[in-house]
Amino acid sequence: MAEQVYEKEKSNSTMINILSHIVEFRNGESGMHVLHIQTATDILLHTLVQKTDKYHLTAADISLISTASALHDIGKIVIPEEILNKPGRLTAEEFAVIKNHTVAGAQMLQDLGQAIARDEPLLQVAHAICRWHHERWDGNGYPDRLKGDEIPIAAQVVALADVYDALTSERCYKHAYDHDTALRMILNGECGAFNPLLLGCLRESSEQLR
Repeated sequence: MAEQVYEKEKSNSTMINILSHIVEFRNGESGMHVLHIQTATDILLHTLVQKTDKYHLTAADISLISTASALHDIGKIVIPEEILNKPGRLTAEEFAVIKNHTVAGAQMLQDLGQAIARDEPLLQVAHAICRWHHERWDGNGYPDRLKGDEIPIAAQVVALADVYDALTSERCYKHAYDHDTALRMILNGECGAFNPLLLGCLRESSEQLR
C-alpha cells in the first residue's frame, strides 16, 4: 500500500514538473525557477513548523505544498508571449494582463478539479497558491486584496519563495541580485509586505537558502 502511494506521488510530481517546465520554457526562464521555488518553499515551511504550531502543518502538508508550488505560475500559459518576455518596463495595461495569470491559473485548476476529483488535496492547495501567491500581508496584493492570515499559508510561503528567486535570478528585464542584497531588500520591505513570522524564517534559513 505504502509503495502504491509513493508511486502515485512520484507520478504526480513528474507530471507537475512537466507542466511547470512548459510554462517556464514559454516564459523565457531556465526551468530552474520551479525547482528553486519548490526547494525554498520546503526550507521555509520546515523552519516555520520549528518556530510555531500556529498553522498545524504536518510533514505530509509540507510535502504537498512544496509539490503544488511548481504550479504557481501555470496561468501564465494564457499571457501573450510579447508581454511575458518584454525586456523593458511594462505599461499599466500590460501589467493588468500579467496580473490575470493568478485568476486564470486558479480557474484552470478549478475546472480540472471538477473534471477529475473535486476533493483532490493537491489541486486544492495548487488552486490556493495559484490565485493568491501575489497577495500581500498588508492587503496591497492582487487579485483579491486579502490581508494577513486571510491568505492561506501555502500561498504566503510560495509568495516569499517566488520573490526571493525572482531577485536572485537573471530575467529578460533585470540582472540577478546576490543573496545578501535580495535578503536585505525583502527584509526592508522593498518587495511588498510579508508575514513577520515568515520574515523571521527567511532570516533563520538564510544560509540554507544561499
